[in-house]
Amino acid sequence: MRPFLFIFTRRLFIPSGILTFSTVGGFYSNINEQKHHSILKSINRPFSDLLMGNKESSASPPPFSYDPFDSLRKNNFSNEEFERCFKYFDSHNQGCWSREDFRRFLNALFSNKKRSYCILNDLVEQYFRETDFNQDEKIDYDEFIQAWKKTIKCAVKPVSALVVVDVQNDFISGSLALHSCPAEHRGEEVVPIINRVLLNVNFDVVAYTYDWHPLNHISFYENRHLRKTAPESPVSAEQANVLDTVIFIGSLDLAKRIEQVLWPAHCIQKTPGADLHRDLVRVDNAIHVYKGTNPEIDSYSAFWDNMKLSKTSLDAELRERFVTDVYVVGLATDVCVASTAMHAVEHNYRTALIEDACRGVNEKEIEVKRAQLNETGCIFVDSNVVPGMISGEDRRPEMARGMFIENLKEIGRYKSQ
Repeated sequence: MRPFLFIFTRRLFIPSGILTFSTVGGFYSNINEQKHHSILKSINRPFSDLLMGNKESSASPPPFSYDPFDSLRKNNFSNEEFERCFKYFDSHNQGCWSREDFRRFLNALFSNKKRSYCILNDLVEQYFRETDFNQDEKIDYDEFIQAWKKTIKCAVKPVSALVVVDVQNDFISGSLALHSCPAEHRGEEVVPIINRVLLNVNFDVVAYTYDWHPLNHISFYENRHLRKTAPESPVSAEQANVLDTVIFIGSLDLAKRIEQVLWPAHCIQKTPGADLHRDLVRVDNAIHVYKGTNPEIDSYSAFWDNMKLSKTSLDAELRERFVTDVYVVGLATDVCVASTAMHAVEHNYRTALIEDACRGVNEKEIEVKRAQLNETGCIFVDSNVVPGMISGEDRRPEMARGMFIENLKEIGRYKSQ
């Protein structure tokens, strides 16, 4: 059972302490982008209903003049600075925190430009009980360090990667151009937005991913006769159309059955259609991930193939660079972008999908994938808020929960609810 369910939609926490709809109109340069954004609307159930059962939220205090976490960042999170941080919130100098001290700590940690985010009372209480290991109704220094040191470091000084998914010619103007798919999105619209993010945001790591298929790839509609169709397939190869799902009999070294959506041949290795769009900014020292190279299995995600039989190099390269946060952009929202974001969460990265920098295939599928990603802990943001999040100035509570729980599991303090 999940200890806590986060459902974050278009409704975002803002520093004024209320819950409202975000405004992103300034980033849109044409009506097509506005059309795209409208189909990524929030799911209907209110966040407060799903998260806290409609309890009253804790009051959001006025801006504070001193951010106690600045010293932690500047002094490289030394033990002495953690002790100073703890003492700062110990209002009665008793060597422990009361609930009100703990609330002040959360308000200071989860803030943007020194204004606290609204944190619901039930969430404050849950965090308190999860931190109070010995259940003595107060938080001592050892409990604070064990429960919060890792989460604080990631919030205050994240190591962030931008994963640019499949911004390739075939998805923009070629054989599988998104404007010819049911949603009629314009794939080229993501290029200037991604470029602004690449040029204006100081990411620690940038990765470009590529669909990189051999000529005989299983996903190609043109190759549907090369493999035997399983008896239980919903449609035979002879009757199948583009975008139909077929079940093939698998090879001995992979799986008995391979379920596959049939796409027009696309992104064939070393062809112009597989190249990144000519206007996309290229960053030096970036990671380049080539997926879908096995002719017998597709690979939507930049981390795994579709059956999780083989892994790409992406996770290892991100860990080698100590990445904590993954931001996902590119094509297509409901296929490779969603799969990449889903696996980033599974690998315990704090994950955000920059939705104005994505376009998709099918509007209904985009909604389905969005709900699934929300449930796993991926959050959705617009490109204009990313700089503050990368710098550690905008510290959102929804980004912290998953890592806090994983840390409790690592130290053996997690208790399922």
